[in-house]
Amino acid sequence: MKLGARQSIFSSYGNRCHHKMKEFGFDAVDYSIDGESNGMTEDAFDSKILFQKALMEDAGVIPHQVHGPWRYPPHDETEEARAERMDVMKRSLRGTALLGCRYWVIHPLMPFGSKSDGDFAEFWKINLDFFKALLPTAKQYGITICFENMPMRSLSISPVPKTLEFINEINDENFQFCLDTGHCWIRGMKPGDAVRMAGKYLKVLHVHDNEQLPDPHRVPGEGTIDWDDFMAALHETNFDGVLSLECKLNEYLTDLDLDTRFKRLKEVANTLLAKKTKNFSTFFEKILRLIQKILTTQRNILKSDPFRLCRNR
Repeated sequence: MKLGARQSIFSSYGNRCHHKMKEFGFDAVDYSIDGESNGMTEDAFDSKILFQKALMEDAGVIPHQVHGPWRYPPHDETEEARAERMDVMKRSLRGTALLGCRYWVIHPLMPFGSKSDGDFAEFWKINLDFFKALLPTAKQYGITICFENMPMRSLSISPVPKTLEFINEINDENFQFCLDTGHCWIRGMKPGDAVRMAGKYLKVLHVHDNEQLPDPHRVPGEGTIDWDDFMAALHETNFDGVLSLECKLNEYLTDLDLDTRFKRLKEVANTLLAKKTKNFSTFFEKILRLIQKILTTQRNILKSDPFRLCRNR
């Protein structure tokens, strides 16, 4: 399993951020493309993406996932607003393809705001219609849309089971699941259980911790998530993607210099990966013990009665 992180975590290093990611052992990048032109021409927009791609290639890291457009508070209440969202998302998908990235992460539209479903049937239909209309663009560029679970307690689509229900209704190989561990835990579900429930739909991870309070994006181990169970679940479901950290460092070991803080962050990530390795090893140890037990039984049978196996044929 590769180790990745949100590029913005390393933003203090400027254009050297990818080299620093590689130096500290992070091989995969979670990059954001909001799709806004911000007055740029399409050529200028493309050049900005290609510049980031060149920086990643020079550092020896890969673009594993892209964060799609997200504005807060959301403004998806009118057809005109949703048409504007469609345009920036299509531009973001094109930028993702230019970057050479396969996975594009997106949140649901929130036509009634982030604090209410409003008319839930209408909320559901608006999202279904919107993402079904966006899918041909994703397919054109060979990109998989990864629908992310949300932390908002007032949105019924936020819990993982409901997010997966939506993905299942879309029913397309280019529309899969991004599990955000912090959002999951805020809604009261263990991330390990979410991994098991998602199964084959799980393609992308956003890994961070909390204490089931507002979304602080803490470093794993700084909150109350059961990381042993989470890593065990990744093993059980044969997840072979990227363990991608999406934590904030503004309150993490602030008495230390920046390089030392990232070294500590890598140690935390290594601890998580070791949990999976330990579980993986334990599984095979059990298999080997079972095989040894069977072989020992067969040897004992042969010693006591060399012709017994022949008679039983």
